[in-house]
Amino acid sequence: METKRPKATPIQRQLMRAMLLTSGLALLLTCAAFFIYEYVTFRQTLKSQLTALGEIIAANSTAALAFDSVEDAEETLRALQANRHIVAAGLYDKQGQLFATFPAEVPEKQFPPSPLAPGYRFTGGYLEGFQPVVQGSTRLGSLYLKSDMQAMYERFRRYGLIVAMVLGVSLGLTYLLSRRLQVAISRPILNLAHVATQVSRDHNYTVRATKSQEDEVGLLTDAFNHMLTEIDRQNTEILVWNQQLEEKIRERTRELEQANAELTVVNGKLIKSNRDLEQFAYVASHDLQEPLRKIQTFAQLAETNSGDPSLTRQYLSKIYASAERMGALIKSVLHYSRLSNVSEPFAQVDLNQVIEHIQADFELLMLEKKATLITEGLPVIQGIPLQINQLFANLIHNALKFCDKPPCIIIRATTRAGNQLSLPEGLPASMDYVELMVADNGIGFNADYSRKIFTIFQRLHTQKEYPGTGIGLALCKKIVDNHSGTITVQSEVGKGTTFFVYLPASPQPVVHVQV
Repeated sequence: METKRPKATPIQRQLMRAMLLTSGLALLLTCAAFFIYEYVTFRQTLKSQLTALGEIIAANSTAALAFDSVEDAEETLRALQANRHIVAAGLYDKQGQLFATFPAEVPEKQFPPSPLAPGYRFTGGYLEGFQPVVQGSTRLGSLYLKSDMQAMYERFRRYGLIVAMVLGVSLGLTYLLSRRLQVAISRPILNLAHVATQVSRDHNYTVRATKSQEDEVGLLTDAFNHMLTEIDRQNTEILVWNQQLEEKIRERTRELEQANAELTVVNGKLIKSNRDLEQFAYVASHDLQEPLRKIQTFAQLAETNSGDPSLTRQYLSKIYASAERMGALIKSVLHYSRLSNVSEPFAQVDLNQVIEHIQADFELLMLEKKATLITEGLPVIQGIPLQINQLFANLIHNALKFCDKPPCIIIRATTRAGNQLSLPEGLPASMDYVELMVADNGIGFNADYSRKIFTIFQRLHTQKEYPGTGIGLALCKKIVDNHSGTITVQSEVGKGTTFFVYLPASPQPVVHVQV
């Protein structure tokens, strides 16, 4: 999947963004350095101030601790009221017991249970620590002080406000200055980009960019104009070469098409000739030799038994029947051969009239078989009239012959789109076809023989069961092929047979080649 390209940013914005980013980053780093320095030094200042305050309170608390005067100790601690950042203070005696606290409402459990090492440290947002109370060289106890960090926080808030104001003013001035400075850089590049866009849109390589200054952008403009000159020259040459090449290709294509057409015709002749030779060879080796062998056999028997007139007549009758079958086979082969080579014009064929003529021809047979023929929606189609008549005559005759009960034949026509059909290779699926269905209620056959029955002289029953030459359905397939169509069959033993003939709704006559 193709990823969506991000929207391009104009060069003016890129230049202004670079200037603002550089200035803002420099100011931000400077302010950050000041912040860090102020943070470190102010923490040291707070620690020094609390240490000095602790030394003063410790010096004033020596008498109270020396004389165990809680009132004096609390009075001394109340002096811390002047410092609003002191949140807790306490005096411990030399045994480490809490002696006095400030302010009085702070519970004792919030004070350390015993003094820690002298010194002050930052813990949990507070500065706290212990100061020893010493008189001379004697340690009388310890002073505990706890101060909040509000002074530092207030100082940093003021610093933050000042930094924000400085950044805002500086970036504003940088923005105004960059708007003026970037024009000198971006205008020549934008002019060059405009010319490039015009060339890309209009494919006009005769336009040229205007050189405005003698610098790197000027060199780029000269190189761009030189490139356009070269492209224009090469395009002119390519156009001439393309015209010459196209003419040669057209000439060569015409020659190839003519050669392919000739090869197709020759190949078609060879394929058809080989197929016909195979069929005739099959007939000569099998179907025609069978009645010929019978004629020879019965002739020899008649000659051997010439003294018996009744037996001789019987042999002559069988010789006549075999000769008659051989004649029918030869006639069918010739009919098939003529059908392969005939080339007749297409005309309008009314299928209703075709069926009426066939019914008239088969009237006695249909009465004898008590047959029923039903037609539905038969149209007028384009085709070779005699061949269309032969097609339906063969299909109806098969339906009448291969039936063990009163035949019921249904012929129905519908129009189907080619892309909805399973067409054989070579038939276009982009056109519409007329579907002609011929269904009967006859004996049917095994579906495994669906393709075999369209081969010449292929029979599914013996001559004694159902007489015939075995060429009727082969003729049907040849007729359908002559009309650029196809024929299929569906059947089941004991449940009848249905033939489907598909002919192009707007056919082109097939050109037959005489071999």
